[in-house]
Amino acid sequence: MAVGLLVNNYAYRHYPVYRRSRYFSSVFFAVFGIGLLLHYHFEWRTSYPLLATALSVSYFHISGVAITWSHTPLLNPRYLSPVVVVRDVVFLIVGLPVYWFCATHCSLLTLHYSLLIFLVHAVWMSFDFYTTYFRVSRRLIAMNQGSLEGFMRWMLRSCHFIIAFGIGSIMFTSLFPIDVWPYTVLLCISSFVFVYIYYSISEYGSVVDPATNATEDAAEKVSLINQ
Repeated sequence: MAVGLLVNNYAYRHYPVYRRSRYFSSVFFAVFGIGLLLHYHFEWRTSYPLLATALSVSYFHISGVAITWSHTPLLNPRYLSPVVVVRDVVFLIVGLPVYWFCATHCSLLTLHYSLLIFLVHAVWMSFDFYTTYFRVSRRLIAMNQGSLEGFMRWMLRSCHFIIAFGIGSIMFTSLFPIDVWPYTVLLCISSFVFVYIYYSISEYGSVVDPATNATEDAAEKVSLINQ
């Protein structure tokens, strides 16, 4: 899926926001694939469950940032500002070492407390998406951009799936720290989520022209209102 999104980017080279979106979606797929392969290779869930939890939250955190950088700018091309980039990078720089330090030097309870870094960041990024979505959707409705209704529904549905999958999976696997079967459930659910994201962002190309113009106009009006 990651390769599929990358090789198809040439058709959308005239739309920088969408091109970057496909790149970051590719990062999302690649990071998740690597994470699952590492789980399979090391089998830490049965031997070192704390390390397995640290690995899980690490690739969930990285891929969560990647998918946020992919989808939210489609609604507001000005979203990915230096402030947002620095914020997300700082969360990763702080969070990733803390997860692994707690996994190797602390108890399971302490490791669970460290997951608050991921949860706070995930909620913050989700809040950014939802506020951006509702502001832009109101502007698009006011601009009579009815042809983009499908695009708006897809964006909202994608966010529901991604947030529920990301936060829900970490919480679900944390409830069973030494069991392997939660990863079977995670793998089945992730297959559906990945296929949906891949298909929908690929099909987005059919409305990329009006969506780009409309969201840029809406984002500009939102910026003026906020000022």
